[in-house]
Amino acid sequence: MKGHLAAAAGLFATAALLRGPLEASPVTHVLVQLPALALAGALMAPYLRFGRGEWNRGGWACLLAAGFGVAFWMLPRNIDAAVADMRWEAAKFVSLPLLVGLPLAAGWRRAHPLTHAMIKAQTLSMLAVMAFLYTHAPTRLCNAYLAQDQYLLGIGFLAVAFAAAAAWIAPLIFSAPLSAPRSSEIS
Repeated sequence: MKGHLAAAAGLFATAALLRGPLEASPVTHVLVQLPALALAGALMAPYLRFGRGEWNRGGWACLLAAGFGVAFWMLPRNIDAAVADMRWEAAKFVSLPLLVGLPLAAGWRRAHPLTHAMIKAQTLSMLAVMAFLYTHAPTRLCNAYLAQDQYLLGIGFLAVAFAAAAAWIAPLIFSAPLSAPRSSEIS
């Protein structure tokens, strides 16, 4: 358990200390730094009693909070603001661990497997939509980055979508097949 806390602190410190290089490109900013901050919050969840009350039955309250946090940081305007304004930067470093990662981990533990499947399907479709948006937008969406960087971010979203789909489908494909009953077991 202490390893999780050390990993959370390490991810947060890495995201903070390497802020300049990570934010130099939208690919590393959006696909490395933002998830690292959220993962830091998720790794803290086992140490906190957050999300264990009746108010979070089925994990829905925490999952909704995390969903709103993700939706907020998906907007190109907010990515621009985090690069240009230190107040937005500070908000990013607070909100991603505490309002995305922590509630996502707390809600995920209590959620039904069908809810897990629904969230995974939504994640894949949203990554595909973001990939299409960033690769086909006629103008720059993030003013802090170049149009070519925006295109590379779209390709990055597509790569993450394929990697996530493969990771989620692989256990279904490579699990042990159900064996048919032997003829002696049938009679």
